[in-house]
Amino acid sequence: MNQPIIWLDNIITRRRWILHIVFWVLILLIYGIFFGRRNNNYFQTLFFVGLLMPVVIVTTYFFNYYLIPRFLISGRYGLFTLYSFYTILTALFLSMLVALLTLLVMAELRVQNMSPASLDIFFLLTSLLMVVLFGVAIKMLLHWRTSKEDYQKLMRDKVETELKFLKAQLNPHFLFNTLNNLYYLTTEKSDKAPQAILQLSEILDYVMHAGKSEFVPLENELKQVENYIALELLRYADRVEVTTKYIGDLSKYEIGPMLLITLIENAFKHGVMPIAGKAWINFAVEGKEKGLFISVRNSANNTKPGNGIGLENLRSQLDHLYKRDYSLEVDNTKFNEFSFTLILNQKR
Repeated sequence: MNQPIIWLDNIITRRRWILHIVFWVLILLIYGIFFGRRNNNYFQTLFFVGLLMPVVIVTTYFFNYYLIPRFLISGRYGLFTLYSFYTILTALFLSMLVALLTLLVMAELRVQNMSPASLDIFFLLTSLLMVVLFGVAIKMLLHWRTSKEDYQKLMRDKVETELKFLKAQLNPHFLFNTLNNLYYLTTEKSDKAPQAILQLSEILDYVMHAGKSEFVPLENELKQVENYIALELLRYADRVEVTTKYIGDLSKYEIGPMLLITLIENAFKHGVMPIAGKAWINFAVEGKEKGLFISVRNSANNTKPGNGIGLENLRSQLDHLYKRDYSLEVDNTKFNEFSFTLILNQKR
């Protein structure tokens, strides 16, 4: 169904300059015939329209390839209005100048039966400026179509990214180990079992629902971080010491869903699991006027190379959510320590 449209688009792209020539020739003929009927002198009308056509063409392309991309599309509406006004005035001035010079040349050459006075010059100029508006309308229509196609592609990519992101949120080993711990707690009839089940259900509910939103309240994310840490401590018990520190009023901030949980999960995976002895994790979030300052420090096994975190995937997620409004620093140069600092400059 889309094959004819794609084929037509390819033809238009390859033969764009031919379409432009055909367009302006048609405009010349239409205006020549329309105004020629008023004075029954088609040759004279085509002559005058042809003289004015370069001004119209330059004005149209100046709008379409300079003013619209640089000012209108970028949202600088005031400057677009101002420069558009000056451009129209300049086009009118040049058109009147061309008409006046043509009249003087004809008078000097004593050309018979060829006078601009036989044409309604003002009506002709106004009509030719309508061509400029028509060309601008075509440009905006094509831009809207391209923007719509780009938006649809972006939405498709966003859905695919979200699906992949949701599938990779919680490490299957975490769920498996948590369920084993819950089984052990229930068989021992431990008082910790109901609380652990509640924490796991909250995390799973959060993953299913928060993943559909682009941003979530920071307090909600921190609550699930606490749940995650509590469940991991069931597994590692005294093998790891976790300290958390929250500074400032964090209620006014939002953050990408599962972002902090991903950081903590990686801290356990790379900072606790490979460590034979006592491990540690320090997690801090501070709200400042410029944004959020997030720090994750954990013990590390320096016998293994690597950063201890999927930086490429994390950067992709941050680029998607915050564009360039973030700063990311990773330090694995210290002995047996890995540190990760994230600054979200976006105030939310």
